[in-house]
Amino acid sequence: MLRAVATWIGAGLLAGSLASSAAAQELSAIVEALSPPREDVRAFDILTEGTVIELKPGETLSLGYMNSCAHEEISGGTVTVGATESKVEGGNVTRTIVACNGAVDPDSAAGANEAAVVAIRGLGGDAAVRVVESLQPVFVLDDGAVPDDPTLVIQRLDGKEPPIRVSLFGRTLDLRQTGMKLTQGGVYSATCGERKVAFKIAPNAGVAPVVMLQRLVRF
Repeated sequence: MLRAVATWIGAGLLAGSLASSAAAQELSAIVEALSPPREDVRAFDILTEGTVIELKPGETLSLGYMNSCAHEEISGGTVTVGATESKVEGGNVTRTIVACNGAVDPDSAAGANEAAVVAIRGLGGDAAVRVVESLQPVFVLDDGAVPDDPTLVIQRLDGKEPPIRVSLFGRTLDLRQTGMKLTQGGVYSATCGERKVAFKIAPNAGVAPVVMLQRLVRF
């Protein structure tokens, strides 16, 4: 029943959230929030370098840059998305650098759990394991086509938990929107089609508030 509810919620909330052109270009920033809401730009949209957004007086936009960990709060003006930060003309921007790219090696991530180490290495060789500062990550499919079967499977690697299966539409999934939470300190895998990634929930996740940028798992 839980899986069915997760699939339904994920499909309903995420359908059509991203422009198709983003799949063919390098993804640069994610829209964290926009106030007041509008149809052409929405939360969870993934923006490519060169995208231009016109903000009216009083409109505010929050962006998170995935490669530079820059979090921006923008009010009014013309916003041009860059590779690592925005160019803002006729408006105001407050930019901060947040901790969004913490990672550990597979052995450190899994601790003494040898089965988890083997599983992690099977997913990505010796690649570093992303540490997420939230119990409810945001999953982002990186460059390339979205798989024909958009089912995202989240599986605990260092303990026993039922797998979570959610059908995606677009390139993102915010676990917060499903109401589900992962476990502090838990090591997980996420798979969608041929895409696979291992990540770890920080032991103190959920204690302090974080911006969306700090909840991202890219793969």
